[in-house]
Amino acid sequence: MKIPKFIIRLSQLALAGTVVITLGACASFGSLFRQSDSPLPIDAQSSLGGQIVSTRAFETQERLYVSGSMKKGFGSHIPPAAHVDVRLIDASGRVIAEKQDDIDPGHPRLSSGRSGRYSYVVSFPISEARQASKIEVQYDRSHKKGHSSR
Repeated sequence: MKIPKFIIRLSQLALAGTVVITLGACASFGSLFRQSDSPLPIDAQSSLGGQIVSTRAFETQERLYVSGSMKKGFGSHIPPAAHVDVRLIDASGRVIAEKQDDIDPGHPRLSSGRSGRYSYVVSFPISEARQASKIEVQYDRSHKKGHSSR
């Protein structure tokens, strides 16, 4: 039994159309979440019992994301109230916005599978980021959640 050429051609056109539609959808989806590195400098501050070992700030059209990892100090344990404070600071040193991400020793989000390293991520509206001149990131184990030491 021979398959007519127009049926073969029709299936090829359908496949090509599906590929074009899929690529177009991916391109528009990618532009929605397009990101670029933030120009804001990051001041990582360690404290007793923990150290910020990596930081990254990137922007989308609507948000500034600050992420990274921290590691506990040698022989230290992570207390239940431990967290990472992330602050947006303006040119005069005023805190524009502050967020915290809990470091949960019972359920660690291990950074790249490394033992003893914990990841964090917070985000801010891009309008707040535009007012900032730098980002401060600090591991904090000395106070309860929601109370800034600054």
